[in-house]
Amino acid sequence: MFVGRAEEKARIRLFLEKQRAMLVYGLRRVGKTTLIREALEDNGAEYLYFECEKATEESNVASLIALINEKYLESYGQYQTFRQVFELLNKHHKGMTIVIDEYSYLKEYYLMSKKPDSNAKALEIDSEFQNIIDNHLTDVRLILCGSSISIMKGLLEYNSPLYGRFNQTIDLSPFNYLEVGEMFPSLSHRQIVEIYAIFGGSPYVLSKYDGKRSLESNICALLLGRDGEVYRHVKNNVLMELDKDPDLNLILNCIKNGDKKYGDIEASTNVSSSGLLDKRLKKLMDLDIIEKKYPIGKEGDKRKAHYSLKDNLLRFYYAYIYRQENRIALLGPKRYFDVYISRSIDEFISRRFENVVRSYFSLMVRKDFYPEIIDIGSYFTANNEFDCVLQKDDRTYAFFEAKYKEKPLTKKEMIEEIEQIQSIKGINVSEIGFVCSSGFEERLPNVTYKSLTDIFNV
Repeated sequence: MFVGRAEEKARIRLFLEKQRAMLVYGLRRVGKTTLIREALEDNGAEYLYFECEKATEESNVASLIALINEKYLESYGQYQTFRQVFELLNKHHKGMTIVIDEYSYLKEYYLMSKKPDSNAKALEIDSEFQNIIDNHLTDVRLILCGSSISIMKGLLEYNSPLYGRFNQTIDLSPFNYLEVGEMFPSLSHRQIVEIYAIFGGSPYVLSKYDGKRSLESNICALLLGRDGEVYRHVKNNVLMELDKDPDLNLILNCIKNGDKKYGDIEASTNVSSSGLLDKRLKKLMDLDIIEKKYPIGKEGDKRKAHYSLKDNLLRFYYAYIYRQENRIALLGPKRYFDVYISRSIDEFISRRFENVVRSYFSLMVRKDFYPEIIDIGSYFTANNEFDCVLQKDDRTYAFFEAKYKEKPLTKKEMIEEIEQIQSIKGINVSEIGFVCSSGFEERLPNVTYKSLTDIFNV
């Protein structure tokens, strides 16, 4: 069942109507291929889908020609370059859309090669596709797709031959919490928050989740055990590139489910010599695994920056599974869950619920609600972190506290939070609000309240 991606499908429809070249990239298993096929078929487009191999251009071209011959019952001979293939398609297969998937595999073959001219050859591939877009898309269209974030983003940089060549670019993100809800329409809002908080937004990962079983059963079956499908996905797809550099795992293990300052990471990992930590953090950001966040209103202040993992599933992996495989094997998934996960899982989910609330306000702003909001983030003081802070166009701020709880938020808890917010100096607070997964004991005057139903009603 295909869900979500309405905005991306609309952009592909526009591309098919008027444009020639599109770039689509995103993490492995985020749904790029499914989106492209679904959008092309919905619009009745004739298309050819080809996935590159980690091999030479000549080898990939030979495979592409074989695919064309099979699809169109042709007997085209040998070709050496992609440019020659697009000349052929322009002449004999007008109106077609060619999808070149995992373009990054083709480039990686040369970038990882030890031959002296390998980097030059990788650049030549980009130059060849520049020539194709400029001169050989008169009657066909091209969608270039890939999973290596650093390589695909590099195509958009000023010094790339492909800079400025794409009419559309889609950076495909994992599902948000609402789209996760679309995948499990029979489950409660609370259950959706729990699934999203632990398994994240990868459509592939979510397709493995059994909505008829409990959260605990799914965690045990899919993550706690070396045969779990989601565990294997994390190891073989998500973390494959990190195995080459143990420092990257050290950094992620330090961050886990929290937000860490540069100094905290440096002290915990000892990755500090000669700017090494800066390079490692940059690499993790280039891979789209972590993000650097600033307190709202403090953008660019390095002393205030915090680093966090972007993917909920990776947060869970580093919080509970990384370096614990032997213990899990010794105790078994059920016992390990009872002893090491069950007591803290609500706190883990609570931290992710804060992100759900920020996403809610972001989605509402994009739908033209809350026109006064100009920024969304968190706010840190020496002793406290405030979950969701909205900057308004009159330079005032709204503070919303997100609470994932089994019981309604009490009056006493709300008053304590309000007093903490009101004690902040140097910031003009115009609104205070609460979002609680289990509702509120009572509602105080001059306070804004959002229920779980409210944040799913976008």
